[in-house]
Amino acid sequence: MTSELEIGLYIFMLAGFLGYHIITRVPPLLHTPLMSATNAISGISLIGSLVIAGANYDPLSTMFGFAAVACSSTNVVGGFLITDRMLKMFKKQEEARAERRQFQLNPKLLLAFPVLVVAFLLLVYWFREFAPGASASILSALSGRALSYSYILSAALFIMGLKGLSSPKYARRGMFLAEFGMLMAIVGTLFHHEIVSYRWIVIGLIIGSGVGASMGLRIPMTAVPQRTAFSHSLGALAALLVGISEFLRHAGVLSGVKMTTIGLEVVIGGLTFTGSLMAAGKLHELLPGAPITYRGQNISNITLLASIVGLAIFLIFNPGATGLFFLMVGLALLFGFLLVLPIGAADMPVVIALLNSYAGLADAAMGFVLM
Repeated sequence: MTSELEIGLYIFMLAGFLGYHIITRVPPLLHTPLMSATNAISGISLIGSLVIAGANYDPLSTMFGFAAVACSSTNVVGGFLITDRMLKMFKKQEEARAERRQFQLNPKLLLAFPVLVVAFLLLVYWFREFAPGASASILSALSGRALSYSYILSAALFIMGLKGLSSPKYARRGMFLAEFGMLMAIVGTLFHHEIVSYRWIVIGLIIGSGVGASMGLRIPMTAVPQRTAFSHSLGALAALLVGISEFLRHAGVLSGVKMTTIGLEVVIGGLTFTGSLMAAGKLHELLPGAPITYRGQNISNITLLASIVGLAIFLIFNPGATGLFFLMVGLALLFGFLLVLPIGAADMPVVIALLNSYAGLADAAMGFVLM
């Protein structure tokens, strides 16, 4: 029988090929909205964060999960809002008026989603408190099906959303599909069998959505690159926190495969976090925009990277070495800082695109960790 790991690897490889063929068809005109949109989709780290925040494994894991939910939801909400603002600029006045005539949405209908979510949470709470015997089998069957179908649907909607960016005419509609896909993934995760409490999930979503909405609606278009870089850092921080939480929760009792994926998650998440903060700081002129170099820079960076890889390999065979694990995390954070240091502000858009791919890899590693 095919194991979950093999299925995950098949999906990972197919998604990579599919992503390559979709992205290469996006015209250069839409590359900036593409960067912002993929940044928002990389906030899929929110899914793993919801599980950690609501599972009540232990107080530390719950707090890490809460922080990860807030960071990821900031990334998602802000990313989609700023992308929509950019795509509106590609519409002519005649097209915009025609679109409004064809599709008029009453803003009050937007209240339906939070109302449905609250109603669902109240229903689950009632079942667990007042009908514990009957709720176990009902909720188990319901959660399994809802989780599977919502993830399949959300993946299809993400693909269709990115495919829409192949033309300015359909780009905004594509982003609506991607937003709905993220919504389906979040709602489906609320059915996860390990989630037993929604308090910190709700608080994290409210805080993150509020911060993300203010960023997405108020930041000027000229500041989009640094906002995207900052959002990368938040998504990477969420992946890093989830990885640390999972390592501490298992207390060194980890298989080689599990430790490998946790190592990849925290290393990639850590260097993406600090590297993205450096990129945002240079673009916002908080840090010098000129390249900063020093003697022996390449040798020291290669030595640092080799040390990180060596520690990761050692931890695969000795997962109980908690001190070395946090040393590896610290070195990964330092490496992200040093990686962007010698690159000038003029090249930051390329760096941001690269860090975006790193954030996606960290999210993929999280998926394997929580599988």
